[in-house]
This record gives sequence, C-alpha cells and structure tokens, in this order.
Amino acid sequence: MIVRPPTPEYGPPQSLRSVQYLRPAAHIKHVGVFGQAYHLRRAQAAGFDEALLVGPDGAVAEGAITNVGFVRGDTVIWPDAPALDGITMLLLRRELERAGLRWLRQPVRLGELASFDGAFVSNSRGVTPIGRIDEQHVPTDVALVARLRALYAAAHRNEV
Repeated sequence: MIVRPPTPEYGPPQSLRSVQYLRPAAHIKHVGVFGQAYHLRRAQAAGFDEALLVGPDGAVAEGAITNVGFVRGDTVIWPDAPALDGITMLLLRRELERAGLRWLRQPVRLGELASFDGAFVSNSRGVTPIGRIDEQHVPTDVALVARLRALYAAAHRNEV
C-alpha cells in the first residue's frame, strides 16, 4: 500500500492540447491507459498541462486524466462522447441539480469552442478553469466555473 498526502487543487488555468485519440472502453475505469499517458506526456512536453482527447470527427470526449466541461450562459455542458464519468464530474452534476443549476450532455466539436463562455477540467484535484485549448484562448473569469468550485468544496466538506 502506498500512502501519500492529499493532492492540492490545481492552481492557474489549464492549457489543453487536442489529440485525436479515444480510449478503448472509455466508460470503464481500467488499467489500459498507455494511450492516455502517451498523449499526456507529449502534451506536457509541448508546454501544455493536459491532453484533450478528440474523436476523428473533431468530437471532444475528455482529458487524458480529467473530465472536461463547457459553459454556455448558466448551463454546464458535458461532451456527449465516449468518456469515463469521473467521480468529481458525477458529484458536480448532483450539486448542480441540488443548487437548481442546469447541466446537459451534448456533442461538442473542436470547431465550435469559440461559442462557449468558458471551460473547465475536473478530477480528484477539483475543478480548474481552462485558459487555452491548442492556440485558442478561453475566458477564465466565468462566474459559473467559480460556482462549480464552491459547490465542489462545499460538497466535499459536507460528505466527510
């Protein structure tokens, strides 16, 4: 058994590099993560924080080690593509519903990223805004992303 201290939340907004790759059996958490790890390392070597996994048709799926969400107005949009429903994402969905806020799943394509008001990643480290995808800058001062971070922090304290 390995015991480590808790991982701190992300700091500054994340930069994501899109890569054409979808995990096999993405809906199941499994040990076959070579493709994800390979693309994550290449993205990091190119100066990015995370790899954004995208299908051959440009459909956004997930990050290599994160779920990705987008904001349009007062709605959180999770990509409708093969991905693992991470615990933090599921927790956020529950907390959004409890707060009376809207979320939905719909296809998201790389070519339409400019139509969103913001974006974020989520995983065991929490919720962090996305500041850049490839060379496209993404607004980071999005009130709903700040609200997601607060909902996640409150849920985490309430569940313990």
